[in-house]
Amino acid sequence: MLRHIYHPGKNWGLVLLAAWMLQVGVPAACAWDLFKEYDKVIFINQPRQIGAAYEDGRKLREFPVLTGDDECPTDPGLYVISQKDPDYYSRTYDTPMPYSLFFDWPRRKAIHEGGVPGRAEKRELATHGCIHVEQPDIEWLYHWAEEGATAVVISGERSAD
Repeated sequence: MLRHIYHPGKNWGLVLLAAWMLQVGVPAACAWDLFKEYDKVIFINQPRQIGAAYEDGRKLREFPVLTGDDECPTDPGLYVISQKDPDYYSRTYDTPMPYSLFFDWPRRKAIHEGGVPGRAEKRELATHGCIHVEQPDIEWLYHWAEEGATAVVISGERSAD
């Protein structure tokens, strides 16, 4: 299921097109030009388990991530960072979620600090639908991102490759 959170004044069609272009391997320069319409974009490539931060269409940082699986998916779609909390604690899972950047507040899904295993272990492990990012990347991302920044989560089968 592709979830879409509307953000007034933005051309979501271009973002979806850019995300699709990246997914199918269209040359990066073409896709990045479409991202220039947005000040800050957090791009999550689920099949590759890689995230990247873009500002004005320019990649600033790339980092490994861990996302959900079929049982507890990280739903593909376009989201707006709706809330930030440096010290969020999940009562549902009884665990801290430092540096939370919520992209789906009703379901409490966020990009937050969490373990990201190596390639060999990545196929066996998953989150409950959030996106884990390790230090120092998550702290940098938390301070860089603003509420209203966009997170793009790409569909596709999870892979450690």
